[in-house]
Amino acid sequence: MKQLPIILSLGLLLGLGTAKAQVQTQALGVELGSHNAALYELALGQRFSITARAGLLLNAGYSFRGDVNNKHFFWGGLTPFINLEPRLYFSRKSSSNLFHSGGYVGLRFDASWASGTIFSPFDKKEGDQSLYTTTFAPNLGWVFRVKDNSYLRFSAGIGFFRTKVAYQSGGYYW
Repeated sequence: MKQLPIILSLGLLLGLGTAKAQVQTQALGVELGSHNAALYELALGQRFSITARAGLLLNAGYSFRGDVNNKHFFWGGLTPFINLEPRLYFSRKSSSNLFHSGGYVGLRFDASWASGTIFSPFDKKEGDQSLYTTTFAPNLGWVFRVKDNSYLRFSAGIGFFRTKVAYQSGGYYW
Protein backbone atom coordinates (compact mmCIF):
# COMPACT_ATOMS: atom_id res chain seq x y z
CA MET A 1 0.00 0.00 0.00
CA LYS A 2 2.83 2.41 0.80
CA GLN A 3 4.38 1.77 -2.60
CA LEU A 4 1.35 3.10 -4.51
CA PRO A 5 1.61 6.75 -3.25
CA ILE A 6 5.38 6.70 -3.83
CA ILE A 7 4.96 5.41 -7.40
CA LEU A 8 2.19 7.96 -8.10
CA SER A 9 4.35 10.79 -6.70
CA LEU A 10 7.35 9.75 -8.80
CA GLY A 11 5.15 9.47 -11.89
CA LEU A 12 3.72 12.93 -11.26
CA LEU A 13 7.20 14.44 -10.77
CA LEU A 14 8.56 12.74 -13.89
CA GLY A 15 5.51 13.83 -15.86
CA LEU A 16 5.95 17.44 -14.79
CA GLY A 17 9.65 17.28 -15.59
CA THR A 18 9.09 16.10 -19.13
CA ALA A 19 6.26 18.58 -19.76
CA LYS A 20 8.59 21.52 -19.07
CA ALA A 21 9.85 22.74 -22.46
CA GLN A 22 13.33 24.05 -23.02
CA VAL A 23 13.55 27.62 -24.23
CA GLN A 24 15.79 27.87 -27.28
CA THR A 25 17.47 31.28 -27.43
CA GLN A 26 20.08 30.87 -30.17
CA ALA A 27 20.39 29.32 -33.61
CA LEU A 28 23.13 28.66 -36.13
CA GLY A 29 22.14 28.26 -39.75
CA VAL A 30 22.62 29.04 -43.42
CA GLU A 31 20.83 31.70 -45.46
CA LEU A 32 20.66 31.71 -49.24
CA GLY A 33 19.70 34.69 -51.37
CA SER A 34 21.39 37.96 -52.24
CA HIS A 35 23.45 37.50 -49.06
CA ASN A 36 24.64 33.86 -48.90
CA ALA A 37 25.88 33.43 -45.37
CA ALA A 38 26.37 31.48 -42.20
CA LEU A 39 23.94 32.94 -39.68
CA TYR A 40 23.85 33.19 -35.89
CA GLU A 41 20.69 34.50 -34.23
CA LEU A 42 20.34 35.28 -30.54
CA ALA A 43 16.86 35.90 -29.11
CA LEU A 44 16.75 38.53 -26.37
CA GLY A 45 13.13 38.04 -25.45
CA GLN A 46 9.82 37.35 -27.15
CA ARG A 47 10.03 40.31 -29.55
CA PHE A 48 13.73 41.20 -29.90
CA SER A 49 16.69 39.40 -31.48
CA ILE A 50 20.18 40.11 -32.82
CA THR A 51 21.43 38.38 -35.97
CA ALA A 52 25.03 38.12 -37.17
CA ARG A 53 26.03 36.89 -40.63
CA ALA A 54 29.26 36.25 -42.52
CA GLY A 55 29.37 35.16 -46.13
CA LEU A 56 29.35 36.20 -49.78
CA LEU A 57 27.26 39.01 -51.23
CA LEU A 58 25.86 38.57 -54.73
CA ASN A 59 27.21 41.70 -56.40
CA ALA A 60 24.66 42.11 -59.20
CA GLY A 61 22.20 44.78 -60.17
CA TYR A 62 19.92 46.23 -62.78
CA SER A 63 19.61 49.83 -63.95
CA PHE A 64 16.71 51.15 -66.03
CA ARG A 65 18.89 53.90 -67.49
CA GLY A 66 21.93 51.75 -68.19
CA ASP A 67 25.60 52.64 -67.79
CA VAL A 68 28.01 54.41 -70.16
CA ASN A 69 28.07 51.32 -72.43
CA ASN A 70 24.24 51.13 -72.38
CA LYS A 71 24.36 47.92 -70.32
CA HIS A 72 21.43 47.50 -67.97
CA PHE A 73 22.56 44.43 -66.01
CA PHE A 74 25.64 44.61 -63.79
CA TRP A 75 27.66 41.63 -62.50
CA GLY A 76 30.53 42.24 -60.13
CA GLY A 77 31.22 38.81 -58.60
CA LEU A 78 30.81 37.52 -55.05
CA THR A 79 32.06 39.87 -52.34
CA PRO A 80 32.81 38.81 -48.72
CA PHE A 81 30.79 40.61 -46.03
CA ILE A 82 29.88 40.63 -42.36
CA ASN A 83 26.59 41.85 -40.98
CA LEU A 84 24.91 42.65 -37.65
CA GLU A 85 21.17 43.29 -37.41
CA PRO A 86 19.02 43.93 -34.34
CA ARG A 87 15.33 43.17 -34.99
CA LEU A 88 12.07 44.05 -33.28
CA TYR A 89 9.22 41.66 -34.14
CA PHE A 90 5.78 43.28 -34.13
CA SER A 91 3.78 40.18 -34.99
CA ARG A 92 2.09 38.37 -32.12
CA LYS A 93 2.47 34.93 -33.70
CA SER A 94 5.45 33.10 -32.27
CA SER A 95 5.99 29.50 -31.33
CA SER A 96 9.17 30.33 -29.42
CA ASN A 97 11.54 33.17 -28.65
CA LEU A 98 13.70 32.20 -31.59
CA PHE A 99 11.55 31.10 -34.51
CA HIS A 100 9.20 33.99 -35.20
CA SER A 101 6.68 34.34 -37.97
CA GLY A 102 5.22 37.62 -39.09
CA GLY A 103 6.60 41.11 -39.45
CA TYR A 104 9.66 42.86 -38.06
CA VAL A 105 11.64 46.08 -38.30
CA GLY A 106 15.42 45.97 -38.25
CA LEU A 107 18.54 48.06 -38.60
CA ARG A 108 21.23 46.28 -40.62
CA PHE A 109 24.93 47.17 -40.34
CA ASP A 110 27.15 45.75 -43.13
CA ALA A 111 30.80 45.79 -44.09
CA SER A 112 32.07 44.32 -47.37
CA TRP A 113 35.57 44.05 -48.84
CA ALA A 114 35.87 44.47 -52.61
CA SER A 115 39.50 43.31 -52.56
CA GLY A 116 38.27 39.82 -51.65
CA THR A 117 35.76 39.56 -54.52
CA ILE A 118 35.76 36.27 -56.42
CA PHE A 119 34.45 35.65 -59.97
CA SER A 120 34.82 39.35 -60.75
CA PRO A 121 34.94 40.45 -64.41
CA PHE A 122 37.22 43.36 -63.49
CA ASP A 123 41.02 43.39 -63.39
CA LYS A 124 41.95 44.35 -59.83
CA LYS A 125 45.28 45.83 -60.89
CA GLU A 126 43.85 48.44 -63.27
CA GLY A 127 42.04 51.66 -62.42
CA ASP A 128 40.64 52.95 -59.18
CA GLN A 129 39.90 50.29 -56.57
CA SER A 130 37.12 50.15 -54.03
CA LEU A 131 38.69 48.92 -50.79
CA TYR A 132 35.67 48.41 -48.57
CA THR A 133 32.12 49.60 -48.05
CA THR A 134 30.18 50.15 -44.83
CA THR A 135 26.39 50.33 -44.88
CA PHE A 136 23.49 50.80 -42.52
CA ALA A 137 19.95 50.12 -43.66
CA PRO A 138 16.66 50.40 -41.80
CA ASN A 139 14.41 47.66 -43.14
CA LEU A 140 10.99 46.12 -42.87
CA GLY A 141 10.62 42.37 -43.23
CA TRP A 142 8.29 39.43 -43.02
CA VAL A 143 9.04 35.84 -41.97
CA PHE A 144 7.05 32.84 -43.24
CA ARG A 145 7.56 29.62 -41.29
CA VAL A 146 7.96 26.50 -43.39
CA LYS A 147 8.67 24.00 -40.59
CA ASP A 148 9.63 24.25 -36.92
CA ASN A 149 13.19 25.25 -37.72
CA SER A 150 13.09 26.60 -41.28
CA TYR A 151 11.58 29.72 -42.77
CA LEU A 152 11.46 32.11 -45.71
CA ARG A 153 12.39 35.70 -44.92
CA PHE A 154 11.79 38.74 -47.12
CA SER A 155 12.95 42.24 -46.28
CA ALA A 156 13.22 45.61 -47.98
CA GLY A 157 14.88 48.79 -46.88
CA ILE A 158 16.90 51.81 -47.84
CA GLY A 159 20.66 51.49 -47.47
CA PHE A 160 23.07 54.32 -46.75
CA PHE A 161 26.63 53.41 -47.62
CA ARG A 162 30.16 54.78 -47.61
CA THR A 163 32.95 53.37 -49.78
CA LYS A 164 36.69 53.88 -49.40
CA VAL A 165 38.37 54.09 -52.82
CA ALA A 166 42.09 53.87 -53.63
CA TYR A 167 42.90 55.93 -56.70
CA GLN A 168 45.39 54.71 -59.27
CA SER A 169 47.09 58.12 -59.16
CA GLY A 170 47.59 57.72 -55.39
CA GLY A 171 45.59 58.71 -52.36
CA TYR A 172 42.29 57.62 -50.87
CA TYR A 173 38.79 59.00 -50.91
CA TRP A 174 35.86 58.36 -48.62
